[in-house]
Amino acid sequence: MTQPHALPNDLKALTALRFVAAAWILVYHFGRHLGFDLHASSGFVAAGALGVDLFFVLSGFILSHVYLREVETGSYSHARFIWARLARVYPMHLATLAGMIALVVAASALGQDFENRDAFKWSDLPAHLLMVHAWGVTDGVGWNFPSWSISAEWAAYLLFPVFAAIALKLKDRPFIALALAGAGVAAASLAFLAIDPRGMTYMTSNFGALRILPSFALGVALYLVVRSRPGPAWAGWPMALAGLAVVVATTSLRLDPVFAWPGLALVIWGLAEAARHGQEGLMGSKTAVWLGEISYGVYMTHLFVDIVWFRLMGFAGVTAASAEPVRWAAWWGVMAATLAVSAFAFHLIEKPARQRLRRFGDARLFKPRTARAKSRIVAAE
Repeated sequence: MTQPHALPNDLKALTALRFVAAAWILVYHFGRHLGFDLHASSGFVAAGALGVDLFFVLSGFILSHVYLREVETGSYSHARFIWARLARVYPMHLATLAGMIALVVAASALGQDFENRDAFKWSDLPAHLLMVHAWGVTDGVGWNFPSWSISAEWAAYLLFPVFAAIALKLKDRPFIALALAGAGVAAASLAFLAIDPRGMTYMTSNFGALRILPSFALGVALYLVVRSRPGPAWAGWPMALAGLAVVVATTSLRLDPVFAWPGLALVIWGLAEAARHGQEGLMGSKTAVWLGEISYGVYMTHLFVDIVWFRLMGFAGVTAASAEPVRWAAWWGVMAATLAVSAFAFHLIEKPARQRLRRFGDARLFKPRTARAKSRIVAAE
């Protein structure tokens, strides 16, 4: 029997939020091209690496929404879970890695060089193929640099039963779970200074697999609260906007990024409440959901587009010395190009490959799911 005001299987606003996170990361990575320094002019832009942590919190929340009930009822299969996660992330990871290899080979053949040759070491490829390149086994980010976070996600996927077991121990005390997770984020931000003195948000290949753990745990704990403590119908958007205000204020003041984490959690909480009551607004629109669906492609392809686009701009004579309107046109052009490439990659690579792998798993590897379980999985994708 469906509980009153239960969370819907498909949390459309949270799907759309993935695009917001990806766009924040893009502005952060493109913010110093063509003579601009958006990092200096905006603390919010300078803190764009937090977009990855927003992805990590979202990941913990959504995977708990989809799979925690299975763990509770004893129907969870870790092998099926891992296969589903591989189907979700590996085709795009492999495609973008292949694209970067092709780009490096082509550039070398044409006599073009890269500023950092060590970023494209052939000896690092096995770690990338195994998705362990954020586990401290490489000297730095390399090849498709953003994919370090997929390696971190892979670590969290492997550990999901541990997160779930702890969550179920605390399911009747969700606010205690949330407080412990929040304390874990704060403790990690201090402890990880021993790994990178610049702070946790700079941890990528240097044990980025550790960076995901507190954020993922926060997402799991947040889900326990949201599923067990429905809020009033009017609360969703005020909560989300208050969370956004916290993020903007703390980053604009250039405070330690750890102070933004409560805001990230509150945005997710608020949008989940809005979804519960069917009040997702524009964040639940077809366009916003589609942008969320292609957000993984946006994130994974943007380095490739970055390299090609700004090389082409250089050949066309568009540089930091060009007129400002020309530079802004080129800057917005790379955003549009990234969106176009990611849409192409989603519809021609990511989605078809994921569906084929899922069908193969259902037909050859695992027992059929119930219709309800299938609907929850589809919502997660």
